[in-house]
Amino acid sequence: MTATLTLDSVTLPSAPVGAPNPLPAVAAMPQAPYEAATDGLPDELAENIRYGQVGSIHPYLLQDQYTRERSEAPMRVAVLENDLLRAEFAVDLGGRLVRLLDKTTGRDLVYRNTIFQPANLGLRNAWFSGGVEWNIGMRGHWPLTCAPLYAAALTAPDGEPVLRMWEYERVRGLIVQIDATLDSRVAGLHVRVRVRNPHAEETGMYWWTNIAVAQTEGSRVFAPATHAYQTQYDGTLARVDVAAPDVSRPAQAPAAADWFYVLDRAAQPWIAALEPDGSGLGHFSTPRLSGRKLFVWGDTAGGRHWQKWLGGSYFEIQGGLATTQYEHLRMPGGATWEWTETFVPLQVDGADGAWGAAVAVVGEAVHRAVGGCDSSRLDAVADAAPERMLNRGAAWGALEAELAARLGRGFDALPGVRFDRDAGDEGEYWRALLDGSAPDAGVDAPVSYVAGEDWDRLLGAAPATWLTHYHRGVIAHAAGAVDRAAAHYEASLRQRRSAWALRGLGLVRIAQGQVDAGIDVLTDAASLAPDLAPLALELGEALLIAGRAEEASGFLAALAPAVRAQGRFRVLAVRAALASGAHDEARRMLEDEFDVPDIREGELSMSDVWRETFPDRPVPERYDFSMA
Repeated sequence: MTATLTLDSVTLPSAPVGAPNPLPAVAAMPQAPYEAATDGLPDELAENIRYGQVGSIHPYLLQDQYTRERSEAPMRVAVLENDLLRAEFAVDLGGRLVRLLDKTTGRDLVYRNTIFQPANLGLRNAWFSGGVEWNIGMRGHWPLTCAPLYAAALTAPDGEPVLRMWEYERVRGLIVQIDATLDSRVAGLHVRVRVRNPHAEETGMYWWTNIAVAQTEGSRVFAPATHAYQTQYDGTLARVDVAAPDVSRPAQAPAAADWFYVLDRAAQPWIAALEPDGSGLGHFSTPRLSGRKLFVWGDTAGGRHWQKWLGGSYFEIQGGLATTQYEHLRMPGGATWEWTETFVPLQVDGADGAWGAAVAVVGEAVHRAVGGCDSSRLDAVADAAPERMLNRGAAWGALEAELAARLGRGFDALPGVRFDRDAGDEGEYWRALLDGSAPDAGVDAPVSYVAGEDWDRLLGAAPATWLTHYHRGVIAHAAGAVDRAAAHYEASLRQRRSAWALRGLGLVRIAQGQVDAGIDVLTDAASLAPDLAPLALELGEALLIAGRAEEASGFLAALAPAVRAQGRFRVLAVRAALASGAHDEARRMLEDEFDVPDIREGELSMSDVWRETFPDRPVPERYDFSMA
């Protein structure tokens, strides 16, 4: 059965992700809406939860400039197809498997979203629902979930095509390679993941494969477990019996929750989602990917609202390296971890009974599917060089390797990946710096940033300019060294006055407890970049937090109408009105209904201001994102 690998596009109603926010993300990384307590947990699990926490998403820039206005637009996909399956990978969107079609039955095995609508659930803000997402590095939806990956076509020794996707993850400093191919004997998609730590130092490692499945009233999820660690949006993490009560039916979940199944590590990990007629999807893997999870949105106003907000009703079955998603694992320097995942259509009879008996029936079906599959083709091409390029990612893998060589450090890349030093505009300044020059880019916002002592050392060796000092200030700021950051920002400003260094210095002054001085500096920054909405938002927020609500209201009123009309600014205006006692104005603004396109998962700003403004009226559905 010969497969093909082609490039295609799918046209969907789409809201563009938009240009990155130009302000470096030096603030604390946005956290998931719930945190896990370690009390009463096994020692290994508790230690993994405490290890490897990440404080900032820097050096990535946030992707928060999208709206909810959609128009028809193409999504580029790499398509693996044979007589049995069609698999579509969005190469410009983190390699997401956006469709897996069972051609025999015409069923989509994973949830296929009919729109592309970013929302604020990712580590860089923008995220979209649907398909199968690959998450590496740190807890959350990974930084490249809305960014291009390298992609290439390979031909295996048996003549069958293999899709390879790869990138360099900048926070953890990891290389990820994802190879995908269709089984030649049965309906099955095989995915081989290889992760290399190319550096000598240990780093934290995280991986979860998130598989969205369309939810119906009869959907049911199975895994070979009797217990799970259940989390809810109130922050609890407790070991529960998954059969009493039976938690296998997502549509019956009263509220949003995760169930991290406690699996037998000696057995092959698997999870499956079935409909009442026995049709569905099975996912199994080699032992390293040992964790399995069910996520549901739950039957609350917020859960229903979030699914509508994202485009449709679904739940997720997932596979990960650890028992829970709160954990990071220790990955030694130079280590390579790899595993194979397989996705198969299932048709199972007799899976409608009690949990234990139903799991046994589904498990037999999964193991039959395992026995019929052959993923050995991926072993044969694991180290092979890319052949025909399909997509380009970023230059960072090449630039980090070059920097390491310059400083006499090792950078042991995977043999099957190639990074392009000249890919994209993001690397232009840093290529020049590595080539021995530090170009003066005027006072325009830098298009990219770097992190770590090695880049700081390279910047320090270059001729000092406002830009080298500014970048060194950002590196220090993101690392929490605010005094050193302030010194570099001030040195930058002595050479040239820029909104960027002023903004950094203003945030540092506030962090140092000099709130009024910091606000004055932020005001200067905003005067140099009056059209930069993210900077105006930071200044308005700082005024409000400092108790200067009337000033905040005046500042917001003076902004351009197009900026004032944005949802974030309208929420800020309501808060400022409430804080200054202008309750009638707050009521008027809230009753003039509006949306906040990048409202964060778990954020209750809309319902909070409504309750403060209208304590005797229920929160309207439009404003209710509560998950409890």
